[in-house]
Amino acid sequence: MATTVIDRVRVIPGSGGTPYACATVVLGDDGVVEAIEPCPGEAEQTLVPAAVDLHLDNLRERRRPRATVVLDQAGVLTGLDAECAAAGIGTVCIAARCEESPGKGILAADAVELAEILEELAPALACDWRLHVRCEVTDELALDTMKAVLATSSRVALVSFMEHSINRTRFASAQEHRAFYAADWGVSPEEIDAILADTESGVSAAEERRREVARLATAAGILLASHDDRDALDIDQAHALGATIAEFPLSPSAASRASDLGMVRVLGAPNAVRGQSTSPGNLLVADAVRDGLVDVLCADYLPSSIGQAAWSLASLGLAPVEDLVDLVAANPARAIGLPVPRIEVGEPLNASLRCLVRGTSVGLGLWRNGRCTWQRNGNPAPIR
Repeated sequence: MATTVIDRVRVIPGSGGTPYACATVVLGDDGVVEAIEPCPGEAEQTLVPAAVDLHLDNLRERRRPRATVVLDQAGVLTGLDAECAAAGIGTVCIAARCEESPGKGILAADAVELAEILEELAPALACDWRLHVRCEVTDELALDTMKAVLATSSRVALVSFMEHSINRTRFASAQEHRAFYAADWGVSPEEIDAILADTESGVSAAEERRREVARLATAAGILLASHDDRDALDIDQAHALGATIAEFPLSPSAASRASDLGMVRVLGAPNAVRGQSTSPGNLLVADAVRDGLVDVLCADYLPSSIGQAAWSLASLGLAPVEDLVDLVAANPARAIGLPVPRIEVGEPLNASLRCLVRGTSVGLGLWRNGRCTWQRNGNPAPIR
């Protein structure tokens, strides 16, 4: 019987399993772990459970590397797939933005096209790609776009409602809100004012659309998430609509209330790696880990942060790496009902092989359902 042997690696099984300082992992020809054999000494490389990313929203930026250039979604996705594999992400939930805002570079038709592309492209990719349907409730095309995506895709894992209005901003002031999005979308102050005026014109119908998004998600049997909840009241309102996941709670009170209601709390891994939020004054991941206010970390706009977050947080003395990897692997998998990636005998290998170089966690290989779907060329690890 053919086997794959991964020699002399540190093994972090995940889900509370006891780590091995050095071990040899043997896979059968079906990719199932047949043995984890301890070795003397210390290993230079680490095998960790493959991550599950609930929220990746950087496709717009990757498609527009220059102001006058818009790249094809399929081509960009193939490159993004390799980047996510290098970050150790086994399952990626990429955002399908249900919104029509050309000033932001967001077109509702792109969400439907993305759903179509993934139906064809996903089997050829290194990672398991799913859709996170994000509905901007101030936008009059959001509901029709959501319905079209649901009718097209078999890969929707999560639906969230969002409201990027001054009323529900994640920033401390309207001026800060305006300045950030002008820079983020690459528009002039005059253009940002026009975009924000369009958004504000849709606020009156936002609550009705929020309820309809929740109804559609429930009818389709898809998990629902809230977004940028500032306080306990926002959490209560989202939970009343059926949300079981709270994405980016902005304050300790919001995160604490979400926990009281049994909601899964998701924060951004870039926040953990950078040590700050893009919105000053909002909840920091390091503080949330210290105070038990976060369950899951997501890539948000930076896939590499998923592979780095556990090491960055461990370097602060907040918890051991073997505990922190659950924030990007076991916990998000449980949150959306996927099999939990763990490294143990009798289970197919779902794992990322990594090494630390100058404090940076570098991906060397990715296994998904026992199959190596990505490997860095020239990887020095003794895989045979």
